[in-house]
Amino acid sequence: MQGATYSDSQMGIQSIASRLTAVEQLVRDSVMAQIIAKGGPVTAFDLKQLDTLHSLDVEEQLAALIKKRTIVVNPEGFITFSYPVSALPTNHRVTLADGRSFYAMCAVDALGTAFTFNQNIMVDSQCSQCRQPVHLEIAAQELVDLQPAATQVLHVDLNRYDNWSGNC
Repeated sequence: MQGATYSDSQMGIQSIASRLTAVEQLVRDSVMAQIIAKGGPVTAFDLKQLDTLHSLDVEEQLAALIKKRTIVVNPEGFITFSYPVSALPTNHRVTLADGRSFYAMCAVDALGTAFTFNQNIMVDSQCSQCRQPVHLEIAAQELVDLQPAATQVLHVDLNRYDNWSGNC
């Protein structure tokens, strides 16, 4: 099911997608899809194998995504994060309506995946303070279930930071 589309002004922050060219967004989408499919980090070599990217200079596109702080590549060349998807295990497991599941970088990123992937989601997480399990569902981009019901989410004003990952 597809929900409403929200503008940057409605969201209060500039979306990552709004900062990217169409080609960069294609590469970002491919990175996220490959991390989800593999269940872990991917490399430029992995991306070059994709039919949708075979005609692109993948390294050049990845460099642009790094510069725009939308992906993180470790010193060994593995893409470990493509906002909001984490190639490394976290406490925030997201299941998309299409059945795919993955880790989100932080709790707020887990919530944002409903907008990133434009589909219903379920999130299984835990409180960062007491470690109590937290489960939520978003359908049609609205919160429809939250357990425990008294759960609250805190976040920082991301407009104040260039490096969001350091401020989750």
